Amino acid sequence: MADQPTSLEQERIWIEKSKQDIRFFEPLYSKYFDALFRYFVRRTDDEQLSQDLCSSTFFKVLDNIQKYKWQGVPFGAWLFRIAGNELKKHFRDRKPVYVIEEERLSCLEDESMIQNPDYRGRLIEVLDELPEMDLRILELKYFENYNFREISAMLEMGESAVKMRLYRLLSNLKTILERHD
Repeated sequence: MADQPTSLEQERIWIEKSKQDIRFFEPLYSKYFDALFRYFVRRTDDEQLSQDLCSSTFFKVLDNIQKYKWQGVPFGAWLFRIAGNELKKHFRDRKPVYVIEEERLSCLEDESMIQNPDYRGRLIEVLDELPEMDLRILELKYFENYNFREISAMLEMGESAVKMRLYRLLSNLKTILERHD
């Protein structure tokens, strides 16, 4: 019996097959659609717009699949770079929106503190003031559960730079929030 391919290897196979026959793209679409949709909803707070942005992102991906070069990282890295570009294009003349589900905040801080409405409100205010790149790193790490290697590929940053930026960000957030109490 042959060994089953790893998830990463399976993606590589689907990509190569998709280049020959677009019907093989369906497993990639199924694997990434929900995460991509959540990404857009958190950035737009609009489900219809998020569906439109998902459609345009997947259209761009399919239109450019022949140019895709395998680099040993999840396909999602390339997909989310395209999604980020679609989002930038949409918000070119508007201020971006970020939506953070309150139940997800517990991954950032102590659960008992999150229950305090004042603390929760302050946390949301502080997150609203973050630079887009910092918010993106937080989102990918704690809300989408990507590892540092995947995040670095998506953001085209070194893995150590992502780790350092996240460490500093969390440290700064903690200091800011403790000062508020």
